[in-house]
Amino acid sequence: MIIRGGVGLGHGVTQFLFRNWPIIVTVILVEQGLLLLSRYSDVLAMDVFSAAAVGLLATVVGIFLVFRFNEAYQRWWEARILWGALVNDSRSFAREVITLLTPERVPKLASDEEARAVQKELVYRHIAYCNALRLSLRHQENWHELTPFLSAGELEELNGYVNKPTQLDRRQADRLTSLIGTDTAQQVLLMQFDSTLNRLYDIQGGCERIKNTAFPDEVRFVSRALVWLTAVAVPVVFLNPLQSEVTALELFAVIIIVLSFMIVEQLGASLKNPFENAPNDTPMTALCRLIEIDLRQQLGETTLPPPIEPKNGVLM
Repeated sequence: MIIRGGVGLGHGVTQFLFRNWPIIVTVILVEQGLLLLSRYSDVLAMDVFSAAAVGLLATVVGIFLVFRFNEAYQRWWEARILWGALVNDSRSFAREVITLLTPERVPKLASDEEARAVQKELVYRHIAYCNALRLSLRHQENWHELTPFLSAGELEELNGYVNKPTQLDRRQADRLTSLIGTDTAQQVLLMQFDSTLNRLYDIQGGCERIKNTAFPDEVRFVSRALVWLTAVAVPVVFLNPLQSEVTALELFAVIIIVLSFMIVEQLGASLKNPFENAPNDTPMTALCRLIEIDLRQQLGETTLPPPIEPKNGVLM
């Protein structure tokens, strides 16, 4: 995620040119090609290439891009809301574990030391769950990152499952069920934990829905085709068949106009997939570290990893 004020003007311009130089070069070549065509043919003098016609095309394309960008932004914003809810529910889960799983409330916990061991086990497994969800959504295979939070045997057994976050959440339920007794008061306690675990499944399901539901190919093709059609048509308005070459001002104007369409289209394409480990994506790595720090502090730990810092204005 690009943070506010994190990218300086100079670096921002450099990154912009680096990411979009193929488009800029293509626009320049198209313009020069159309200029050459205008010198040897009168096809560009047709009314269909008039400023009014191109303006109408640009209006239609602009409306279409606004629609597509809004849809992409909704997916991006929903992803951020889901991970914000994950942060909140993670804090709630740790609080419930630490305050409710005590020898006074759970007779199977014979001492404070045993209770603290169980609390650490559950909290650490939840930290592993958050990181496993991050790795799963990004289709990364760095499962060794879960090593600090799970036992070697549990991590080895986890490798046999396709959906590892689901299995971790289920194991939390199994562990809590084995700890909590069957009388009414303890069953109410179990229902409280069950409600929190169900919310985690809801968050995970929402993220997986965004990840696995792609935009229809027709929408992507039509939007890109219309943008490129505009990129070809706009330079025609600025061409003068009597000129031997395009002036610098005309070239600059065409690049700005065409890039405004192309960049919006590309930005919409990047926002619609917020779990691809790209600069505009949900900062899941930073949020997982935030969850880890908060939960380990609730356990009373003082040796903690530092928060993830943005690099070049981007927080991953």
